[in-house]
Amino acid sequence: MTALTLRESYRLARHPVIWLIPVIVLTASALDGATNGRGPAYWYDTIFIALTFFGPIFTLFAANLVAGSARRSRAEEMLQATPASDPARTWAMALGIALPLLAAGLIGVGAMALLDTGYDLPPDVALSPGELAQLPLILPGAGLLGLLAARRLPFTGGVLIMFVAATIGALVLFRRFDAGLWWMWWTTAQPPEGTAPPPGRPWLHAAYLAGLCTCAAVAAVHRDRRRLLLTGAPILAATLIVGWLQLR
Repeated sequence: MTALTLRESYRLARHPVIWLIPVIVLTASALDGATNGRGPAYWYDTIFIALTFFGPIFTLFAANLVAGSARRSRAEEMLQATPASDPARTWAMALGIALPLLAAGLIGVGAMALLDTGYDLPPDVALSPGELAQLPLILPGAGLLGLLAARRLPFTGGVLIMFVAATIGALVLFRRFDAGLWWMWWTTAQPPEGTAPPPGRPWLHAAYLAGLCTCAAVAAVHRDRRRLLLTGAPILAATLIVGWLQLR
C-alpha cells in the first residue's frame, strides 16, 4: 500500500496541470505588484487565493487526469492481474492524491500564520484560527473529487460535468442564506469587499470539509452498492449533521 501511495503521489506531483498553479499565481503577482505593491497583506491574500480559488480548480482536473490514465490507455485489464485489489489500488490513489495536497495546504497556512505573527495585518485581512483550519482541506477535497469523477463518470467531460454541477449546486443552495456565497462549499472566510460575512461556524465548517473529503474517498473506493451504503451512509449522515449545525 505504501509503495502504491508513493507512486500515485509522484504521478500527481509530476503532472503539468498541477504546475500551472504556481505559474499563474506568480505571473498574476508580477503583473499586479507593479501597481498595488507587495506588502505582507498582499502576500497573505495571494496565498489565500492560491489555496481557495486557483488551486482547487487545477487540482480537480489534474487528479482526474491522473486517476483516469489507466482507462485512457486501456490498461485496466492489466491492473486486474496485479496482486492488489481494485479497492486497495483506489485507496492508495486517494491517499496519494490527498496527503501531498494536504501537506501543500498546511505549508500555505503556515506561511499565512507567519505573516500574521510577524506583521500587523489589518483586521479585515487576517483570518481566525478556525478559518485557517479550513484551508488545508480544500486542495485534497478537490483532488478527491477529481478521483471520484474518474471512477463514477469515466468518460470525456465527466469531471467538467461534476465541476459545473458542484458550482451550480452551491449557487442554488447557498444563495438561500443571507450573505451566501458560491464558494461556501470550501470556506466561510474572505467575503467580497462591502458584503457581510457568510454564515457558518469556522471550526464546525472545517469538520464539515473533512467529512466531505471522506465521503468523496469512500464513494470513489467502493463500487459495490451494499458496501458503499454500509460504509458511506454513516459518514454522509454525520457530515450533513455537522454541515447543518455549522449554519445555525
